[in-house]
Amino acid sequence: MPFDALSIAGLKKELTDDLANSRIVKIYQPHHDTIIFEVFHPFPRRELRLLISVHPQFFRTHLVDEKPVNPLQPPAFCMLLRKYLQGGRILRVEQPPWERIIIFQIEVYEPDHGLTNFSLIFEAMGRPSNLLLVNGEGKILDAIKRFPDAPEQGREIMPGQPYTFPPTPASFHPGTLTLSALERMVRFSPASRKISTVLSKEVFGLSRSLVEEILTRAGVSSVLTVAEVTDDLIRLIYEKLIALAKERPGQSGAYLYLDPAGVPQDYFPYQPQHLPAERLQLVPDLNSAIVATLHQQSERAVRQQKTQQLKSIVKKAMQKATRKRDKQRQELAGAEEADTYRLYGELILVYAGTIKPGQSQLVVANYYDSQNAPVTIPLDPALTPNANSQLYYRKYNKAKKGQTKIRAQLDRTQRELEYYASLENALEHVSSPADFLEIETEMVEAGLLKMGNRPKPPRTKGMKNQPSRFISGEGWEILVGRNNKQNDELSMRTAAPHDLWLHTQKIPGSHVIIRTQGNPVPPTVLLEAANLAIYFSKARGSTKVAVDYTEKKHLRKPSGARPGFLLYDHYQTLIIDPDPEILARFGLDAP
Repeated sequence: MPFDALSIAGLKKELTDDLANSRIVKIYQPHHDTIIFEVFHPFPRRELRLLISVHPQFFRTHLVDEKPVNPLQPPAFCMLLRKYLQGGRILRVEQPPWERIIIFQIEVYEPDHGLTNFSLIFEAMGRPSNLLLVNGEGKILDAIKRFPDAPEQGREIMPGQPYTFPPTPASFHPGTLTLSALERMVRFSPASRKISTVLSKEVFGLSRSLVEEILTRAGVSSVLTVAEVTDDLIRLIYEKLIALAKERPGQSGAYLYLDPAGVPQDYFPYQPQHLPAERLQLVPDLNSAIVATLHQQSERAVRQQKTQQLKSIVKKAMQKATRKRDKQRQELAGAEEADTYRLYGELILVYAGTIKPGQSQLVVANYYDSQNAPVTIPLDPALTPNANSQLYYRKYNKAKKGQTKIRAQLDRTQRELEYYASLENALEHVSSPADFLEIETEMVEAGLLKMGNRPKPPRTKGMKNQPSRFISGEGWEILVGRNNKQNDELSMRTAAPHDLWLHTQKIPGSHVIIRTQGNPVPPTVLLEAANLAIYFSKARGSTKVAVDYTEKKHLRKPSGARPGFLLYDHYQTLIIDPDPEILARFGLDAP
């Protein structure tokens, strides 16, 4: 991602226009590497949210729309920012020439000192990216990343230390570079060094993509070596470099670079000529471009990491429950010998007259068997025939009671495994932080997660996380729950009595509702909804999948049942192969 000095220059202009004279209302730290400022701009009156991330790969700053999901206990750095900056006014946004640094100058009124100035400094440097709060005397109050002893940075980043800018990697940037200086750089470089490497190493402020763009505009190959570069080419490279540096980045919008599927992969504050024009998309501003690329990629990476963590917890719970089920099955197999114990007790009484004192076994014909097959019955030599019979009747009664108990335990364990499978399925279809929050909350309630420092839900003034909504080809509304809590809400509260409910038969998946308005559902709409039920289930990618459907009035939720678990009757079943064309019309990729 080219979050380089040129991009920052354009973004600085946009942030200045949006943030100058705005007041900081709230400060959040939803992740260890991310800070969000809620600000209020008086004219025109509007609320804005500024995100700053020091993520080693997705470092960035930009405006966002969504409310943050925050931990119950704010981290120490967040508390420090609130102490010094909350209620302050953003005066301006600055950038040292060709540095990957953004400085927010903030004015705060302090009762004891009057108006006080602070600098919030964002160093967008890749892995060493940092966010520091510096007071008016140039002293570091704190940083999101402390470096008490960092010789590779050439400075110490700790509270109380004077702030200094990171050392520059080269003597020149595009604002100070001259043609003679560039010629010296090239001529004093090893003959085998590529010209692209010379520009990257000797001129700071040039990202790899910016160097490639300069060479493309100059008609020079990026693999050209110093030995192959002529004076005319050096002059041409210099002219293109200076011309690009003088452009006002982002003034006419920004460009997204799309992958073959149309998903934004990169962005540029200018129209890149080193990339195919058919894969470029113009957007209104740099902020939009950064949100579409860096922000979305960061959100996907966070979701993927969280998904794997939660899946790991669910997988361990499933393994534990599977071992418990196997043990219960073994116990049930032993308990099923109850009928054998009853038979032994009965036969001992029938043939009691043939049993001699001290006899250790009895071999008699089983009159319940059509062939009168012989049965060998172990006896306790120390007991009378009647006592041996009573011993087996006691074993029979105990086994019979155990059988009922074990069957009930086995049934609970099986439902537990089905519940864990439903959590796994929900984690496959997470599409927002709110989805994660619902699943995490459910896992806390189920005892799979400890509450700890889990995020608290954002205050949304009564708004709920909504199920996915699809419109059929004939205009019918189809709703799909993305997790167990949404499934319960959708099926038991949202759906009307005559709405049609669909679910994959005996397979964990989403609840699907067709809003009927009391009208008969056309077969085409039923088929579309069945495809959605399969897509959002563990049967995704399978063929010949059974989908049950019934009216909502035939659903019932047993008392104390897990989230997402329902019983239903008066149902019919469709057995279908998923249709990729139907899924494509809904914007879903066939598995």
